[in-house]
Amino acid sequence: MGDRMMLDADLMAMAEVIARRSPLDLANVDIPALRAAVNAASWPTERAEMATVEDIIVPGGEGPIGARLYRPRTEEKLPLLVFFHGGGFVLCSLDTHENFCRALAKAGDCAVLSIDYRLAPEHQFPAACDDALSGLEWAVANAGALGCDPARLALAGDSAGGNLALSAALHASPAARRALKHVLVFYPALDPSGTSASYDRFPATPFLSAEMMRWYWRQYVGSPSDVSDPKVAIARSKALPTLPQTTVAIAEYDPLRDEIEALCDALVAAGVDIDARLYHGVSHGFASMVGLIGKARLAIDHGGARLRASFAG
Repeated sequence: MGDRMMLDADLMAMAEVIARRSPLDLANVDIPALRAAVNAASWPTERAEMATVEDIIVPGGEGPIGARLYRPRTEEKLPLLVFFHGGGFVLCSLDTHENFCRALAKAGDCAVLSIDYRLAPEHQFPAACDDALSGLEWAVANAGALGCDPARLALAGDSAGGNLALSAALHASPAARRALKHVLVFYPALDPSGTSASYDRFPATPFLSAEMMRWYWRQYVGSPSDVSDPKVAIARSKALPTLPQTTVAIAEYDPLRDEIEALCDALVAAGVDIDARLYHGVSHGFASMVGLIGKARLAIDHGGARLRASFAG
């Protein structure tokens, strides 16, 4: 029996819409059909105006992958934020997270490079991890050619993308580490074992259930030996003290909450400059709903302020 959720009014309205949908049969998932449905069923989130938006190709772990560059203005070399979308390593795309990237570019006054990494189960761990690291390294080497400042880079991601952002930061080359000023993550997925107590406290939240998260992990981490690999089980990394300034947004109602809070505690103990904020009344996935959920704006604006401060330092 999970804890009772006291959702805020904005999220409650969305939860009522979600509750009317047919439940997903995880034993018989048609993944291509599910992806198509997710890509087609976008929420009417706020769409910030950009000076330019450009689709480009960047190197991935085993070949070219797509990316999209957002620039809120063009009159100077802006810092560059490399972004990885959520979706459980299985779903979502550049398109599903376009408005999220636009919001981050505006709030952080920076260019955003969104990386379209390979998805599971067709491409299991470490494919997405390798693509994320390759995308970061390419961004470091090519920031100037993109009209950005190569000395001011950051990483960001939500959910599965938060895992990829942290993994890339922890395994980056020395050149990338020198340029990397900040990591901004929203409710990152951190523990492939799916055993933290919050899976039982919050088993069914509007955008993510414990059962669904465990299904995602099974698609991505195919080998039992990989469950403890520090490239995906982030808290096991011995390189945690090397992370740059970090910002973490935590949802009150999230199966992942305990593992996220445990990582934040570990980062404090490691001496990392970390600002972790718990947003009450909202669930996993809330931050991408800018214009629909008030606390999404709070989380984006706080992350943007932290980005701007790190870029100015």
